[in-house]
Amino acid sequence: MTVLKCTNQACGKEFEEDDNQDNSCAYHPGGPIFHEGLKSWSCCKETNKPVLEFDAFMALPPCTTGKHSSALRVNPAAPQKNSQAEPSPVVTSVSKDGIETYGTAVPTAKLPAAESSKVSVSDPATAASSFSPSALTAITLSEPKVEQKEVKEEEQDDLSAPVPDGARCKRLACGATWEGEQVSRGEGEKAVCRYHPQPAIFHEGSKGYLCCKRRVLEFDEFMKIPGCKEGKHLFVGSKKDETKEEVVNCRLDHYQTPTQVIVSAFAKGADKSRSTITFTPQTLSLDLSLPSNKRVLKTVTLYGPIDPELSSYRILGTKVEITLVKPKPASWPVLELPPAGTELPPGYALTFGVSGRTGTIGGKEIVLAAEELAKRQ
Repeated sequence: MTVLKCTNQACGKEFEEDDNQDNSCAYHPGGPIFHEGLKSWSCCKETNKPVLEFDAFMALPPCTTGKHSSALRVNPAAPQKNSQAEPSPVVTSVSKDGIETYGTAVPTAKLPAAESSKVSVSDPATAASSFSPSALTAITLSEPKVEQKEVKEEEQDDLSAPVPDGARCKRLACGATWEGEQVSRGEGEKAVCRYHPQPAIFHEGSKGYLCCKRRVLEFDEFMKIPGCKEGKHLFVGSKKDETKEEVVNCRLDHYQTPTQVIVSAFAKGADKSRSTITFTPQTLSLDLSLPSNKRVLKTVTLYGPIDPELSSYRILGTKVEITLVKPKPASWPVLELPPAGTELPPGYALTFGVSGRTGTIGGKEIVLAAEELAKRQ
């Protein structure tokens, strides 16, 4: 009997048609909803409340049971946009001196592939979805000289801890189910974990992982991106020493203005008297004391330089609000400087602020970041 793989969302298990019962599959019949950082499923957003972390979204329990399916999923067609409501994009060019020259408007559909290296100032929220990935020009960021960071050892399972029946591997993009000590931790194929060691990254419709180069537009295709590293499964995690302070991570969200980056560190209940935040021109270091004998120790190598003297923070009840002051106007594509050799998705490459007028569209002159300016000279 042929072994098939279920294509229902949040399932992905292997099955045989003869054993496919009405309650064999637990899945989400709806689609994913990403809105302002919140992630949920359209079929159960009232039952499973929207979450912020991608790992928490992937852990939302399926809301429907039924039979497994091996049918290929068909993505719904994108709704047609009103051509009268949106202006045609304007083709521009950038000189060596960083001056932006505006040309005539051309229809997006007629933009030839050879012209893809020109900069478009169309709506950034739809730019990534308006072009195919092959039409987007990848620009390799220059690699600023930074100190070599110590390689962080990845978490491994505590082999003495019991694994619950049906437990799933916690590593990104794996999702293997516990099948016993000999199968899941033995020498066979099912003991090999293929996963992504770095987090997912979503930007203007483009989806992928920081640890590998592949970028896709559709969420279904993103879920199929195979892991780029092999190792051992992580079903229960490492053993925790209750007599010692537990070092935990905290989520960082940010937004920016031309002169500042405002970071929210979600560390609920941080003790003001025992917590500190340290700034250097290129790093942000968090030392936050939390309830239940937990502590956040995190150092972020920032994408761009900051002014440590002008930067500040406030410890609130549910989070820590941090204001990073840029020495000069510039746009940061990400908060943390990616590892050397990391290729960012389309839309991240150009980093600039605008002088003359506020906003990008209508600005008289582009102020390029140092690494971009160096490439154009």
